[in-house]
Amino acid sequence: MSNNFARVSLFFNALVILIIYEYKILKIGLTGGMGCGKSTVEQLFAEAGWCTVNTDEIVRGLFADDVQVHAALRERWGDAVFTVDGAVDRKAIAALVFTEKTELSWLEDLLHPKVRQSWKLAIQQLPARNWLVEIPLLFEKRLETEFDLIVCVTSSPEIVERRMVHRGYTQEEIEQRRNRQMPLEEKTRRADCVISNVGSLEFLKLQTKRLIAQI
Repeated sequence: MSNNFARVSLFFNALVILIIYEYKILKIGLTGGMGCGKSTVEQLFAEAGWCTVNTDEIVRGLFADDVQVHAALRERWGDAVFTVDGAVDRKAIAALVFTEKTELSWLEDLLHPKVRQSWKLAIQQLPARNWLVEIPLLFEKRLETEFDLIVCVTSSPEIVERRMVHRGYTQEEIEQRRNRQMPLEEKTRRADCVISNVGSLEFLKLQTKRLIAQI
């Protein structure tokens, strides 16, 4: 059943690309649900010669090195979100923002402009290259118009939960994060192309490589 769905999705994807795009696609926005395999798809694009950006990595860099971010966090939450050696405690921040919508909105207002500036600058520096930018909240932040094509990676709730638990998340933490995102079904509906990650790693690779070849 899942394999048939993926084959239909790939066929539809090919039609979308042939009908809508008559030029070489330069910028792809990659999104999807948590634990669906977005980073694996990003890596496959990189192996195929694409320039890629992982916005989660940009956020990690801001938490690690950005003096302005550190100052804002300390002013907002004090020492509660820093470890004893002065590093940002991401788990402490997550505990705050995923239980309080106001705090999450404040953090996103702090980080997202910096994240967006970072990946836009990267593209500007190499404008003739093909780019794929992984943005988990692409639709939520209305960034569709920044890209030529939107690819969404999907998976089943049961598989996602197993992956997230394996990464150390509790059931409560999984639900908190899921509730802060657009439903995966809606992301799938809005995307130009869908990659279904409900089978083996090899099947995910096959779908991604076929999509790259179509582009």
